[in-house]
Amino acid sequence: MSLFDKEAFRKLAIQISDEELNFINNCLILIPHPDDESLACAGFIAKLVKKGVQFKIILTTDGSRSHPNSKKFPAEKLTDLRKKELKQVIALLGLETDVLICYDSIDSAMPARGEPGFDELVAILANDLKSFKPDLILVPYELDPHRDHRATWQLLMSALEKGTITRPIIWEYPVWLYENAAKSDLPHLKPNELRFVDVSSYNKLKQSCIEAHVSQTTKMIDDDPNGFILSSEMIANFTTGKEYFMERKKINPNATLSEDYFESLYTNSDDPWNFEKSEYERKKYEASLAAIPKLLYNNALEIGCSIGIFTSMLGIYCRSLTAIDISKTALEKAKLRSLNSLHIKFKLGGIPSDFPNENFDLIVMSEVGYYLSMEDLLVTRNLIENHLNGDGILLLVHWTHFVVDYPISGDDVHECFKQSALTHLEGSRNDDYRIDVFQKK
Repeated sequence: MSLFDKEAFRKLAIQISDEELNFINNCLILIPHPDDESLACAGFIAKLVKKGVQFKIILTTDGSRSHPNSKKFPAEKLTDLRKKELKQVIALLGLETDVLICYDSIDSAMPARGEPGFDELVAILANDLKSFKPDLILVPYELDPHRDHRATWQLLMSALEKGTITRPIIWEYPVWLYENAAKSDLPHLKPNELRFVDVSSYNKLKQSCIEAHVSQTTKMIDDDPNGFILSSEMIANFTTGKEYFMERKKINPNATLSEDYFESLYTNSDDPWNFEKSEYERKKYEASLAAIPKLLYNNALEIGCSIGIFTSMLGIYCRSLTAIDISKTALEKAKLRSLNSLHIKFKLGGIPSDFPNENFDLIVMSEVGYYLSMEDLLVTRNLIENHLNGDGILLLVHWTHFVVDYPISGDDVHECFKQSALTHLEGSRNDDYRIDVFQKK
């Protein structure tokens, strides 16, 4: 028995207007099983097809375990049948069947994070994301009470973090939450995080899509008395004329990360990113220093100094260096590291609000820009432009992979500065990060 209050859930939902869908050119839908697309989002798909949106539908399991005791439909035959049903739905929705990609994990045993086979799926999905570049991704809710649904969500998050695509909007759809939710599965949504699309004009089409999954909605497979069948009560959750999606800020952040976010990290670990011992970080620091002109800078600024590893390296090239960080815990560690370097001064604060009121010959922003909202990044860009002396240097260094917590990507940061009044001197990138050097002419 589910503890989920469907009516209270639905009352929280705010309608998505047609105009709000105009950002979508490419939509990716991840479904653990054939029929999830018909239940959760058939009406929405039809609406977007009418708007000319391009689709990819990724089926993560083979759907082979709905009737495990059937002799008439052993696993391989059932897989073929369910894929055929899914392709019928795709055609009903006005799409070509080549939008479908099948990963063929075993139904009800899809690898979850940390299990054998998961990393291989991550690599495949990361490549598909890179090729398709979705603006919107639909995926089962993180805690939807079915292991394949949860594993599909985990797969998406891991694949996004492996890749370097522009951050898409992610909508989560509930399926088994309606009927099987335990207390720990319940979503604790913030205002405006639950949305709905009015699909009432597609009610008949949606019903046809659901009914196309004959193996799941009828007793066509009659030799497994314990086989799965979608009950009329379960189907009724999806035939209200509205389709519901969660746009949680947890995975769609748009605000600058708070002081509490960083304090929590440094409270739990002395060195959350392993700056001190990581060979990767050491090589990145060396590459960063190699990128800037070899001068003795009269006055330099390091934005986001963390525990001060790079600060002490940078200080060799500066007569005066100001290092700023939003975390009091990190800053105290940085001060201890540079205790004997009297030309280095430390400032507690975050950007853009606490940007120092002085001018600099060198400004370094390394692994910080993606913590900002785009609005705050633009303010920071203006401050940097205004506080760089003539011929002053700006060094940007950022990780380019997707990170679910960060409002923007490293590439977003660097491309933003390429649109600034500063002159781009040089740039480089590898599989993990990019370096760009700018100068104020």
